Amino acid sequence: MRTPFKQKKILFLAAFLAIVVPIFAISYGHNLAQTLRVLRNELSADYQQIDKNRDRLTEDYEKQRQKMIDVMKQCDELSLMLYSQKQGFTFDVSYALQKVTEKYNEFNQDRGPFDRIVTNLNVEMERHARLLESLRRLPPELDTIVGVPDSLLIHYDSLNPLYFSVAHLELDEEVKAMADSLSIIPFVLDQQGEADREQCIFYAGELLKMYAETKAVVVADSIHYYETFLRLKETYDYAHEYYQVLQNRIFVEGQTPWYTILQRPGRYWRQAMEDAHEKYDSASLSSLFKRGHSEQLTNTGWEYSLQVFIIVLFVIELMVIWLIVSLLLIPAFRYFKPLKEYVEKDQRRFISLLVAILITIIINSQIGGDGLLHIAAKLTNTFLWLLAAILVALFFRLKPKQLKYGVRLYLPTFCMALAVIGFRVVFMPNALMNFIFPPVLVAFFVWQLFACLRNAKKVNRIDRFLGWFSLAVTGAALGVAIAGYIFASLLILVWWYFQLATIHAIYTILKLIVQYREKRMKPRINDYRSRINFITGPGKETLMFGATWFYDLVKDVVLPVMGLLSIPFCLHLALDVFDFEDLYNNIYHHNFVQLVNDSGADTFRLSFHGILILICLFFVFRYINRALHAVWQQIRYAIFMKKNHRTIIRNNEINLSLGNSIISVLVWFTYIVVIVLTLHIPTSSLSLVAGGLSAGIGFALKDTLNNFIYGIQLMSGRLRIGDWIVCDGIRGKVTHIGYQSTEIETIDGAEMSFLNATLFAKNFSNLTRNHGYEFVKITVGVAYGTDIQRVRELLGEALQKLQDKDAFGRDIVDAKRGISITLEDMDDSAVTIAVKQQVLVAERIGYIDCAKEVIYNTLNENGIAIPFPQCDVHLIKEEE
Repeated sequence: MRTPFKQKKILFLAAFLAIVVPIFAISYGHNLAQTLRVLRNELSADYQQIDKNRDRLTEDYEKQRQKMIDVMKQCDELSLMLYSQKQGFTFDVSYALQKVTEKYNEFNQDRGPFDRIVTNLNVEMERHARLLESLRRLPPELDTIVGVPDSLLIHYDSLNPLYFSVAHLELDEEVKAMADSLSIIPFVLDQQGEADREQCIFYAGELLKMYAETKAVVVADSIHYYETFLRLKETYDYAHEYYQVLQNRIFVEGQTPWYTILQRPGRYWRQAMEDAHEKYDSASLSSLFKRGHSEQLTNTGWEYSLQVFIIVLFVIELMVIWLIVSLLLIPAFRYFKPLKEYVEKDQRRFISLLVAILITIIINSQIGGDGLLHIAAKLTNTFLWLLAAILVALFFRLKPKQLKYGVRLYLPTFCMALAVIGFRVVFMPNALMNFIFPPVLVAFFVWQLFACLRNAKKVNRIDRFLGWFSLAVTGAALGVAIAGYIFASLLILVWWYFQLATIHAIYTILKLIVQYREKRMKPRINDYRSRINFITGPGKETLMFGATWFYDLVKDVVLPVMGLLSIPFCLHLALDVFDFEDLYNNIYHHNFVQLVNDSGADTFRLSFHGILILICLFFVFRYINRALHAVWQQIRYAIFMKKNHRTIIRNNEINLSLGNSIISVLVWFTYIVVIVLTLHIPTSSLSLVAGGLSAGIGFALKDTLNNFIYGIQLMSGRLRIGDWIVCDGIRGKVTHIGYQSTEIETIDGAEMSFLNATLFAKNFSNLTRNHGYEFVKITVGVAYGTDIQRVRELLGEALQKLQDKDAFGRDIVDAKRGISITLEDMDDSAVTIAVKQQVLVAERIGYIDCAKEVIYNTLNENGIAIPFPQCDVHLIKEEE
């Protein structure tokens, strides 16, 4: 039994020593002689590897130098490519501008590689120089260090006697005299120590000179690197200015309107053919450079004939792969039982098409480089990804019989997007685009119209709407194209294709999450609802948030935010297709409203990016507000039941208004703070505005402020939703408590609002505030001579059947006080009997009606007359 304990003690002691011994070693260290020997060995090892270190530094430098040379070549190539573009080839110009912008941004991200190398070398040089100085000052101190240039060494002027003050010199003389009188010998290195120091100085000096030599070479090349940056920045500045010109030409000036072309079609057709001949049949300098690297200059002539057919080749590739996949899947659908049972015939072509699209995307992704084929493959893959997303959405949402109609409905949009991307891939000249694009767009518009007329009624409502909206977008693009804004029309069409795919994706997610709620969450929700048996009514449904929080998060936050963010996302993708990324930054991130003060600081700025972010945050804060309300309600109910030892809570028994109001104020106040910070609104300005308007607002909104204060007092507990009140002779149940007014539902079903200040001014009565019971007196008259005791017994016995319980188990008539039947008064025609009881306020109206009926039937059945005032009229007939 002791052996394990001893083993634990030994292990603990070993661990303790393993920790403490190094600490002592660090604390006490070695003596100076040992330190010099260790330093000599370390420097000797570094010196023996000086060739390796020099080779390593040289290798790093050569890599960086080669990178610099590549950057210089690319900068020169981009400059030639940019400056050689003609204005009539917008696709080529935008491609060149985008390449220059990308290279400049990439250069800025990787800027300063030589500076980093120089910084590292400076650190090493300073470290070794300080080490040499420390070695030199060891006693006996050396005057100079041989073999190392004086410019590389560090001199501590603070230790030079020439810089000492007279007081310091006198104190130094006194110390030396005192040391001589006491026969104290100053410390000096022994012979072995001096030998170790000499070797350390030699090794450190050689390393220092190696770093200095490397630094000199790197600094020389860093100058060339900086010159390259200046040339690239010059090209970038020109590209940025050209971007502005290009944007103005596309979106403001436009191209030649179609009706102008129709006036002289022959002239514009010849111009289009000339540009096409120059574009696709000649090897001009600009055409050569726009394809990629300079090594392609001698063997790219074949690409000009191929570029016209690239899109056709990719379409043929997809069709061939689709045919092969369909043939391969036929045996699987025929002999594999699960596929045969669950996949219908109309869905099989869909599955084979989706598989073919994925295979095509994988094949096209293998095309690398920076040439025409890579650009075409990249754009084609983008088109195929979106096509696959739309087809998958249709596959999940539509019935098998509706799939073919859904594809036919969107087929014009697919082909139109493919045509637009094809125009981009072949770098079609402007003149040719101006001539052929409007007629092509007319053909797609007519095709889309017939597709909607024939197939819209055979698909779901959302697809019907998207089909007709696609027709509207095509019509808008057609109008813009006819007006001469061809490239704006292209952007509209491509943006809609991207947006259509995102809409399908978002709506499909919504349908799937709804199906998930119905099939998977519904049993869990029912089980959760059955466990919430301590409350009924609307409050119970509010507590269901604990079971549906994830569904609500996706439906109320994620999907709306995705829908909002999809708009700039699709716009960015559309502009990227045409290499207009800089235009996206100008549209989306640029502050179209920006105000500054006298000192130049922002006082207000507004951009589409900021607006969209604030709208997205609205959904987030709304969800947070709802979640906190649910948590507050759950906590409040738990505390109430624990405190009062209750297992059930009556509807509206707990006042949640104040807590909910505080939560709402905090959440939305935080949202307002976020708005102020996002828009860069200075708080000092808000303070000045608030201070200047406070007096005027105080007088003008006096009644409003009073209502607000009284509203807080009502929410603090004086009034609850569901309470019955009487104000100014009007009786009703409270349905809403606001900061300005309180709404009640009267007994006749009408909705009335009272200002909060009016409730206090009229001294309203809260009938349910105390114990929930209200005094009710019902009177009935019996004839004189009736036995009052017998009436009391009959009515008391008959009214017992009305002493029932409400839905929460409370007695409708207060059992403690019971029913009291007394003689109320003796009137002219009858003796008045009063039936007195305490009745639940909420049951008062129904109870009075039932009680009167019971009283009347009881008296009538027992032969007790209920007299009523009568008037006898005697007619006196006068004698003639």
